[in-house]
Amino acid sequence: MTRTVQDVKFALHAIMDKLVGNHEEPFSTEEIETLIFAFESHILFDSVAHKFLPSLKGLHEIQEIAETDQAVDTFLGNEEKKEINHELVERSEMTKAILLSAIKEHILNDMRMRFGA
Repeated sequence: MTRTVQDVKFALHAIMDKLVGNHEEPFSTEEIETLIFAFESHILFDSVAHKFLPSLKGLHEIQEIAETDQAVDTFLGNEEKKEINHELVERSEMTKAILLSAIKEHILNDMRMRFGA
């Protein structure tokens, strides 16, 4: 799917809410794709994005779980639903860790540039 800067602008609010814990639902595949686009296009964390892009792409490739419709839901057993939910939460936690690392690295890089190191 083709992304634009506007997609990043509209998705960023929800992404940051999930990052800080205001929303309990895990990151969706679309949000992760938007983050990948933002990192590749140097929209977010332009000075350090290249360091975290492979990790973010790896998360996206782990498994395209997501958004199962109700028809498929009826055929899944309880254990399968729990496993999918666990994988979504795990992927979401890894996304949070990557975002926090990118934010910290960006801040440190900015401080080095401003104060010299």
